[in-house]
Amino acid sequence: MIQRTKNRCFHPLSRVLFAGFLTLAFAISSAATEQLVLQKSGTNPQTRAAENYLDEANQTTVNANALQVKSATAANQRSLILFDFSLLPNVGIKTAVLTLTVQTAPTATRTYDVFPLDSLFAQSAATWKTRIADLAWGAAGGDIPGTATATANVGTHTAQASWTITSDVQSWYSGNAGGVPVPNYGSLIMDSAESSATAYQTVFYSNSAATPADAPSLTVTFVQNVANLAATAGNAQVALSWTFPTAIGTVLKSTTGVLILRSSSGVPVNKGSVPTDGTAYALCSTIGNGTVVYNNTALSTTFTDNSSDTCGAPANGTTYYYKVFTQDSALNYSTSGSSGDGGSLTVPEDSATPSASAPYSSNWMTATYSTSLAPPSLFPGFLAMVGTQTNFMFAVNASTGMRSYPPISLGGAITGRSPLIDAADSSLGEDMLYVADQSGLAYGIAADTGQTVWAVDPLNAGGTPFLAAGGLLVKTYATSSDTLSHDLLILGTRNSSTLTGNAIVAVDGNTGATIWSDVGNTGTGSSAIPAMDIITATPTISYTANTVWVTSESNGGTQPSLWELNANTGKVLATLSLGDIDSSPMLTPDGSTLFVGTDAGTVYAINTSTATVITSIAGGDGEVVGYPLLVGVSSPYTVVFSGTADVHGLTYNSSTQTFTANWETAVTTPSAPIGVYGLTDLYVGSGDGKIHELNISTGADIRDIVANTGQPGIVGDPGLDISLMHIYVSTSDQRMYSFTFPY
Repeated sequence: MIQRTKNRCFHPLSRVLFAGFLTLAFAISSAATEQLVLQKSGTNPQTRAAENYLDEANQTTVNANALQVKSATAANQRSLILFDFSLLPNVGIKTAVLTLTVQTAPTATRTYDVFPLDSLFAQSAATWKTRIADLAWGAAGGDIPGTATATANVGTHTAQASWTITSDVQSWYSGNAGGVPVPNYGSLIMDSAESSATAYQTVFYSNSAATPADAPSLTVTFVQNVANLAATAGNAQVALSWTFPTAIGTVLKSTTGVLILRSSSGVPVNKGSVPTDGTAYALCSTIGNGTVVYNNTALSTTFTDNSSDTCGAPANGTTYYYKVFTQDSALNYSTSGSSGDGGSLTVPEDSATPSASAPYSSNWMTATYSTSLAPPSLFPGFLAMVGTQTNFMFAVNASTGMRSYPPISLGGAITGRSPLIDAADSSLGEDMLYVADQSGLAYGIAADTGQTVWAVDPLNAGGTPFLAAGGLLVKTYATSSDTLSHDLLILGTRNSSTLTGNAIVAVDGNTGATIWSDVGNTGTGSSAIPAMDIITATPTISYTANTVWVTSESNGGTQPSLWELNANTGKVLATLSLGDIDSSPMLTPDGSTLFVGTDAGTVYAINTSTATVITSIAGGDGEVVGYPLLVGVSSPYTVVFSGTADVHGLTYNSSTQTFTANWETAVTTPSAPIGVYGLTDLYVGSGDGKIHELNISTGADIRDIVANTGQPGIVGDPGLDISLMHIYVSTSDQRMYSFTFPY
């Protein structure tokens, strides 16, 4: 996929990211253990927060911006509350206390339980019956586990009620509890003895309280991580540097320094390798799979791991992984809790491979919560975003790898490269990320803050999954034939329960409203839509024709697998039967020719004006992966595609309407290839843990970078940032990496 970078000097998001970088890079503070009250105010808008109460007596009524708890026969009420952790993007959580101020007290003392919610809800749509528009809760009244996290008594004269929910907040922040993914969907508060014959109700102040101090609050104690960690490889050494962040809350304990763990076993320091608060560690002691190679109490900001390391000097040719924990005067470390699962996922880490001749280092690496991640989406030079199989979307600073804000919790797994556009292009006038997940939900997300602008079930189908990312028609670049007034997100379903009734749906990028949908095997006459098999690839937009090209499987070759649709109306303009297709199509710059690769390894050139096959070339080694990569602005074009075990290079000449096979290079289970016009090389992730740099003309494997040495070490589809000349990959070792290219 060729990525485009606009010629402009300043991106709106850079105000946030660059200013944050300056603060972290040049300020040193003694703050370590701190306390901060998260509460809506003029300086903390809580844009990602939400609150509702669910009313059993009025089961379809939305009660947003209000908090009530009631016990009454057939008239129970439960409150939902979700906090925005954006002020705490890179910390270890120690304690968390939820406090609500009572507006109207009950007529007798009641016990209220707090549970973590198990399902995503939308403030604008949650009711007793539904959590998002027409999408029902698993159980009416909200989805919760069997055991409450905490309880509190509220009496007739109670002014405030508080619950210690540290375990919930740590799990949300780490995204994991006991090996199980835990997205942050917020809390549910309910009476522990519901359905009483006498009604008992408490009204709590919400975020809209006239007195700001009455708004709900979450008091969090935490230790910030170091910032700007860098590991630079040399000859038999690795030089590390970092900075200490400024205090953002009330300082309880001062920083004394850092503890550094190193792994040389071929895998990073794992998430369970967590120092225990209050414990001092000697050099060369082990914590999980990490060795303590540095333990400094003098606020040093550098460490060179070399022949003086008593734990073993770095050897050339071996990749070393480092994780740097902040520690304070009481030996509290920057972890969320003191035990394994996810406790150190926010702790900065980096890798480097010493060499006498060609040392290399990652620019940064950041932990995620998933062994399977979507390809990264980019604002070149500013932001990289990646979705996970565990319902999270991460946003990291492209230069430093630091989280721009805590990960966004979504309703299902994300497996495609989500379209990301900036405010200058967006019809909403803000930086936007458009996401679709395997729970059947679609989202418009403000990339600057992580706020969900809208979340919808566009097909009203309650769980029909979207495996691929959507194609985005950006209004700014549309022609006059585009009659819509907004950006348009086009999605295809992967509903494996039917081979004929899958769907393509278009969503308003501003509101999430469904504009049109095509459901296979429906309609009659001129409105009839052919049977449609599952769709697993991102649609492609033709701006010249204002059409959408979508690929699908073919139900054993008996149904269409290439579809052309009118972008305004969704009308099916043409279909072709080419056999199963699980890869995305690719257009030439002038929109005249479409290249599409099939599961049989055949690549077709399609005349887009007539929707007919121009020519094809067989010889691939199995299913075409991802998309055919098109390099060039005019004929003859270079077309590169990945198969099962090889990457293939072709030339297509539009004058002679012929393909020529040029080269094939063996790469273990290659990802989709990616390149940029003007560069001589392209890049492919692989199942051997490496990013391969291949010459576009010859296919020569020039140099490989190790990104994942796990078993297996799978590296996904890369993303190229030509502003920073960084390549980003997601890997099966639950991390995202950045390296400099060309190597």
